[in-house]
Amino acid sequence: MAISWKRNLYLVWISQLLAMAGFSAITPFIPVFIRDHFGIYDEKVRGAWVSALTFFGMFSFCVSAPLWGMLADRFGRKMMLLRSYYVTALLFPLLYFAPNMIVLIMLRFCVSAFSGTVTAAQTLVVTTTPEENHGFALGMLSTAVWSGNMFGFMAGAMIVNYCGYFWGFAICGIMYLLGGLLVQFFVKEDFVRQPKPLITAGPVKKPGLRGVIHAYSLSVWLMLLLFVLMGLSRRYDEPYLAILVEAIHGTVDTSYYTGIISAGAALGGVISGVVLGRLCDRYSPLKLAYPLIGLSFLFMLWQAFSQNLLSLGVARFGCFMAAGGLEPAFQALLAQMAPPEKRGTLFGIASSLRMTGILLAALSGGFVIYFLGTRAIFVAAALLMLTLLPLLYWSTKYRRQTPAKAS
Repeated sequence: MAISWKRNLYLVWISQLLAMAGFSAITPFIPVFIRDHFGIYDEKVRGAWVSALTFFGMFSFCVSAPLWGMLADRFGRKMMLLRSYYVTALLFPLLYFAPNMIVLIMLRFCVSAFSGTVTAAQTLVVTTTPEENHGFALGMLSTAVWSGNMFGFMAGAMIVNYCGYFWGFAICGIMYLLGGLLVQFFVKEDFVRQPKPLITAGPVKKPGLRGVIHAYSLSVWLMLLLFVLMGLSRRYDEPYLAILVEAIHGTVDTSYYTGIISAGAALGGVISGVVLGRLCDRYSPLKLAYPLIGLSFLFMLWQAFSQNLLSLGVARFGCFMAAGGLEPAFQALLAQMAPPEKRGTLFGIASSLRMTGILLAALSGGFVIYFLGTRAIFVAAALLMLTLLPLLYWSTKYRRQTPAKAS
């Protein structure tokens, strides 16, 4: 029986919606959780701890993502997606019981090493979807992420504000569990494991670093570098939104207003995923990216100078609507460059490099907020977004001059 790629897409979409809703029900409020749970009230010190928490979480994900990508190519994409759902469902609620910041960071490190549902879902969907529909499929998955974030932010704001942090962490685990069960029993994958290569008489020479570099064309590596810069710029300010809300509005109902603003931003991401995912199938993703980067820069800068929550909310909505279209555009182009049997590995590398950018953002962001303050974080994020423009120009120039290789 043939597998329906549309059925798979919709089921994975629902599972991602559930997982992202659970994740977003608690993660935006971690800075407030640190303030209330551990008694760390100083803005700069708390920002440094948030930076450390983000850094070590992203570091473990960055190291493990290529491994999961390679295992997906060997043992199946569905299995890797289930791994990320079930382990996260088990471990994430344990963060609530951390007695101090060191233990909280250690638990976050462990959770991140086994997570990565978005990358696993993208790989599964891409391998079961016709190539001419990759832009649409990836755009749809992007809407699942943003829709889940939107519902999670809104629900989390209510849950944390009225029921406490415990239920925020508990809901996160439950939603990941439901997403895993949905994939396990209803999503189909026609995966055929590749046979092991024949053993030769002589020693097998493994490819070194030079062999890995030459395995892909220059256009692919330029695209992968864009993932680094995108992760660096887009996630530079994200861990510190609650601290900026607190600086603008005060300490009263910080979680509630952070959730509402985050939900509005996620709505912008939903609109972006629906519209730009379709446009990626009709127009060149690189041409779409130019205005998106420019708009993202302007809205990011607007956030930095917002003097009230309404202004901050409008700016964040616009930023996420513009920047939300960059990742599906880059992923669609990357999928066109890679042969089907290598897409899992290449998507794993891309995810790892994007997380490397987030890793660098977390590391440098802690210094920026400690020495320059919260608003400087948002100015730095806007300036980093501008660095995508010259690299995008070079990528376009190279592709015009030299035909891109398939791998």
